[in-house]
Amino acid sequence: MKTITKRQQVELCSAMQGLLLAACLIFTLTGCSVFMAAKLPDKKNLEVFAPGVPRQVVLAEMGLPSSYEDRNGVRSEVYKFKQGYSQQAKISRAVLHGTADILTFGLWEAVGTPTEYYFSGTDTIVLVTYDRNERVEAVEYFRCGEKTQ
Repeated sequence: MKTITKRQQVELCSAMQGLLLAACLIFTLTGCSVFMAAKLPDKKNLEVFAPGVPRQVVLAEMGLPSSYEDRNGVRSEVYKFKQGYSQQAKISRAVLHGTADILTFGLWEAVGTPTEYYFSGTDTIVLVTYDRNERVEAVEYFRCGEKTQ
């Protein structure tokens, strides 16, 4: 039976400590970009703004409007939200950032975190006008303060 010498025990202990330290560093260096990608806003279904869609369907998807106006029985509402990403896109981005963090020993965070901050969704404003039956009649989109189609 082979016995381990004191020197071999010290070397083994040092190697185990080094591996433990490396594992701790790898897991602590995966930082903000992974969590930012996972917590991005969801993609809203803009098809609810099609003409003829009942107001209740719009409210179910978008929530309460940020403001509204009622003129002569015609209701107009403004919805403000951040158009986000699909679940698959969010998961893919988080996996990409996590992998890059591990491969670069955390250096990727210098690129990944600002990138996630910049691509965190598009501020969108939608003005919806309903007819007297509370169905969508007209829609105007505004992104980043500019009117779009």
